[in-house]
Amino acid sequence: MVRSPLLNVWEASLAGRLAAWFLAVWEASLVGRALAALGRFGANVFAGSLIGRLWYSDWPRPGDAVGLTGRALRGLGRLAEALGRALGPWLRGLWETSRVVALGGRIARAAGGLLAGSHLWRLFWGYADDVVLAPAEAQARPTSPVVYLLGLLLGLLPLIPHTLSGFSTAALVVGAWSLAGLALLLRIARGEFGWRAPSALLPLGLLLLVVAAAAVQSLAPAASVRSLIIWLTAGLLFWLVADQVRTSRDAAALLGPMLAGAMLMTLWAVYQVIRPPEVEESWVDPEQAGAVIRVFASMGNPNYLAEYMTLLLPPAVGLWLQNPRRQLPLALPVAMMLLTLLLTGSRGGWLATAGAFGLLVLMRFRRWTIFLVLGALALVTAAPEAIVRRLLSAFSLQDTSNLYRVNIWIGVLAMLQKHWVLGVGAGAEAFAKGYQEFMLSEARAAHAHNVLLEIWAEMGVLGLIAVLWALLAALRRPFVVGADRQSSYVLAAVPCALTGLLVHGLVDYVWYNPKILFAFWALAGLGAGLAAGHREERGT
Repeated sequence: MVRSPLLNVWEASLAGRLAAWFLAVWEASLVGRALAALGRFGANVFAGSLIGRLWYSDWPRPGDAVGLTGRALRGLGRLAEALGRALGPWLRGLWETSRVVALGGRIARAAGGLLAGSHLWRLFWGYADDVVLAPAEAQARPTSPVVYLLGLLLGLLPLIPHTLSGFSTAALVVGAWSLAGLALLLRIARGEFGWRAPSALLPLGLLLLVVAAAAVQSLAPAASVRSLIIWLTAGLLFWLVADQVRTSRDAAALLGPMLAGAMLMTLWAVYQVIRPPEVEESWVDPEQAGAVIRVFASMGNPNYLAEYMTLLLPPAVGLWLQNPRRQLPLALPVAMMLLTLLLTGSRGGWLATAGAFGLLVLMRFRRWTIFLVLGALALVTAAPEAIVRRLLSAFSLQDTSNLYRVNIWIGVLAMLQKHWVLGVGAGAEAFAKGYQEFMLSEARAAHAHNVLLEIWAEMGVLGLIAVLWALLAALRRPFVVGADRQSSYVLAAVPCALTGLLVHGLVDYVWYNPKILFAFWALAGLGAGLAAGHREERGT
C-alpha cells in the first residue's frame, strides 16, 4: 500500500517511538484484547446476518441483467453501439476540423507556457500524475477531458455569491448537461461504448420519477418543476462522474479544482472575520452572542459552508494519503478547510466531520482507534471555552436553535398526518405552502431541518423509500470496497464524507442548497466509479 516519506520520519522520531510503544502495550492489555475480541465478534455477527450477507455480496455482477428489463437494456446498448459505429467516423472528422477545436488548441498552447511555471497549477492539477494507484485499482489510463471540466464546474461555480444563487444554479445545470453531451460525443467519436451502470442508478431513477410525480401534484407546480430540473441534474452528475472516473488519478483531476475553490472560500471566510458582514440574529444563541464568529463565504449560511467542508475534507485527506510526493503542499488545503469549518461555528458540521474522520479511521486505521479517542478528549479539553460551550449546547434544549428545530419537527409531523402518502410537492416553495397550516408560532421555516422528514413531506412515503434505497445503494459498494486495504484511500474517504453529511442531515436539510446537492451526488458518483474500477481490476 502507499507509504508516505513522512511516516518514516514519524517512526524515527521520539513521539513516533512512544506512540508505537503505547500501542503495543494497549494491544497486549486485557482491556485492549477484550475490546478487539468484542469488535471481531460484532463484525462476524453482522457478516453472518441477512443484512450483512446482502451488504457484502457483490451485486449486481456483470451479466446479471436478466429478464425483460435486462434484455431491453442490452438491446438499447446494441442500438447505441451500431449508431456509434456508423456515425463515429463522421463525427470524429467533424470534431477534429471544427473551429472550436482549433481555437481550443491555440488557447491551450498559449496558456500552457504560462501555467507550466505556476505553482498553483502544478499543485492542483499537475499532482494528479503523482497519485500512487492502489494495488486493487484498474491500470492507469488517460484521464478524460470531461473529468477536468467537471472539476472546474464543481469547484469554481460554488464561489458565485449566494445573492446570485439563481444564476449559479442555472450555470451548474447548463454546465452539467453540456458536459454530458460532450461526453456522449467523445464516446461516439472514439468508438467507446462500454457504458457503466452503478447499482444506485435504478433506485436513483425511481427517486427521480417520484420527484416528477411530486411536481405534477404539487401545491406550487412551477417551483416544483424547477426542483425537478435540479434533481435530474444531480442524478446526471452521479452517473457522469461514475462513468468517467476509474482511478485515484481521475479522482485527483476531479477534486483538484474543488480543493482550489475551497481554499478561495477559506480566504473569503477569513475576510469575513476581519470585516464581519450582517448576519441573522437566529444564527447564534443570545447567551453566546459576541463570543462566537460565524462565517458563510459564498454559501449565504454558515451551516451550508460547514456542510460543503464536511463533503470535501475526507476526500482531501484521502488524496493527501494517496500522494506521498505532494503531502506537504496538499496539507495546505486540508488545513485551510479545517479553519473554515471551525469559523462557521456549525455544531452539526463539527460533529459530522469528526464522525466522518472517525469512520475513516475505523475503516483503514483500526489499530489507531485508541489514539482517535484520546485525541478527541484532548481536543475537547484544550479547546477554547467558547467553542466547548458552543459544542455542548448542541445537546441542550435550553439552546434556542435546538428548541426551534423541535418546534419545526412537531409542525412537520402534524403536516405528515395529512400529506404522508403523496407529500405536498417537490421544492421549498411547496413545503412552505403546506407547512403554514401546521406551523407552530415562532417556528417559521423554509425546510424541515431533517433530510428524511423533508423528503417525506415533499414526496410522500414512496419518495422516502426511494431516497433510502438510493442512499443505501450509493454507499454500500464504496464502503465495502473502501474497507479493503488494497483499495485507495480516496475511495475509503468518499462514503465517510457522505455519511458525515447525512449525520448532519438529522438536524438540517443538507440538500436545500443546490450547490451541496450537486456536490453530494457528484461525490457519490465518484465513490461508485472508483468502486467499479476496483471490481473491474479484480475481474481481470
